[in-house]
Amino acid sequence: MMKALPLELWFQIADLLHPQDLYKLIGVNRTFFEMIMNEVYDHLSFITQEPHMFSEKLKALQGPSMAERVRVLTLWPSAVRDAIKAIDHEVAKASERASSPKPMLYLQKVEKLFGHVRPPERPMTPPRLHDPLPSPQERLEMFTNTLRSLRNVEELEVNWYLDNGSKTSAWHVPFFPDVWSSTGHKLRKLTLDIQLFKFDDVVRSCGSMPLVEELYLTLRCDSARGSSGGTAVPYFINKFGSTLRVLSIKTIGHQELSAMFQLLGTFPLLTNLALVMPLDSYHLEDPSGFSRFLRDHPALRVLCLRYARCCKDFTDDGFKTHDGQHKLYSGILLPALRCLELGLRIPIPHDGKSAMLNSVARLGKEITSLTLTDRSLTLTEVKSVLRYFPTYRLRKLSLFAQLLSPQLIDVLAKSCPDLNSLSLDVQTVVRTENETVERQPSDDVPGFTEALSRWAVDYENDWWRYRTWLLADISIMKWEFKVGHTHNHACMNAVASVVPSVRSFAGRGHMGPPTDGLPKPTTRRLLTDLDTRTKPLDT
Repeated sequence: MMKALPLELWFQIADLLHPQDLYKLIGVNRTFFEMIMNEVYDHLSFITQEPHMFSEKLKALQGPSMAERVRVLTLWPSAVRDAIKAIDHEVAKASERASSPKPMLYLQKVEKLFGHVRPPERPMTPPRLHDPLPSPQERLEMFTNTLRSLRNVEELEVNWYLDNGSKTSAWHVPFFPDVWSSTGHKLRKLTLDIQLFKFDDVVRSCGSMPLVEELYLTLRCDSARGSSGGTAVPYFINKFGSTLRVLSIKTIGHQELSAMFQLLGTFPLLTNLALVMPLDSYHLEDPSGFSRFLRDHPALRVLCLRYARCCKDFTDDGFKTHDGQHKLYSGILLPALRCLELGLRIPIPHDGKSAMLNSVARLGKEITSLTLTDRSLTLTEVKSVLRYFPTYRLRKLSLFAQLLSPQLIDVLAKSCPDLNSLSLDVQTVVRTENETVERQPSDDVPGFTEALSRWAVDYENDWWRYRTWLLADISIMKWEFKVGHTHNHACMNAVASVVPSVRSFAGRGHMGPPTDGLPKPTTRRLLTDLDTRTKPLDT
């Protein structure tokens, strides 16, 4: 009898196989089978209101072994409600389609009168009928039983903003106690996209969730229900005070934000914070709570501040003081801050002087990654924004630019000499900044390539303007007609031809097309490259 090979040896064999052959290992060792099954069935979604699909999914999950594989759960309560309450009318509709309507009989008589003979029709194939639907009560019981069996869920996402509910409260969801009781003890990542007036209905029954490290909230409020959100939101966030590492809050619709920040507590482990909301004096009348919240978290390493448009377009956030300081950010120091994403929806002053930019740039003295978003910048605006930041420390820079020109590349090279990764999203490619978009309505990639090469390289004398620039990875994206949002390889090649240090395009580790070559297989690829199977429970 042949002795079984050690599992470690099977993993080494997997590394030597072509990705398309990895699936063959499923029948060789039980460990590979379990790994594959866990990967295939780890995502479970209840996002469709189609009752037959809903019921079939519940039947597939009746066995305990299948439910134990689920790690990620997505719920759309409105879809679940409709799928449970739906009544099966399919048999009645099929019989109606099978009967010949009266207008068709009249048409046949007219054709016979004029001597027209219709060719014989192919017999209709009777439609395939689904198995009879369980009753709504049975579907509800099956659903709650399934929820109780999901004991290993680590990520939960709830999207509940598609239906209106009532004026006083949201539609009562009888299964949320089961959701929290089954998932709460192992949950590590929680995402809620929800209307504010429904928030309390969802979280009222939640108990202890001792392991939650990531919390993503999208809080919606339509104009007819303008609300501050009360105290439910900050009290819910404070439940995770001892474990939370990542917090993201996005608001949509008019909300008064002062009370929320005043009631938020301190999170000792918090390192990533994202705030996407209208941070102006109209929505944040008292900025003291916001400033205190930032000041109480000096361990932040990643910070995202994006101004979201709400009621109207503001040209100023209203927080500038008479002495040129900024009420939100002045006097705050985050010594651990390394990555900053800044939204520039509020216009940059024509003189380039911005109290907000000046204060935000001083939040961290060791920022190495800067992302500028929400505005396509002109060359002048790029210069104005970058001069506020210690660009000599930057290793990664990402921004949107109106024009890709040799002048823009030159400004970035001089401002960020130690830059390692550059990501640009551009509208138009031009030969020179002197040519406006009106005069140059279409891209001039050959002109850009020629002008950049002429400016940056003297081949006869072996002189390279950007020889000392440390740029290693370049990504240039733009919208192309009938193509979409994609990388422009011609422009990336143009930059690489004048910057000797470039070795990679778009973070791929090489400068070839995306399909060039196959990376060396790893044991992780065993889980991701098997055939083209979709996740059957994630539909």
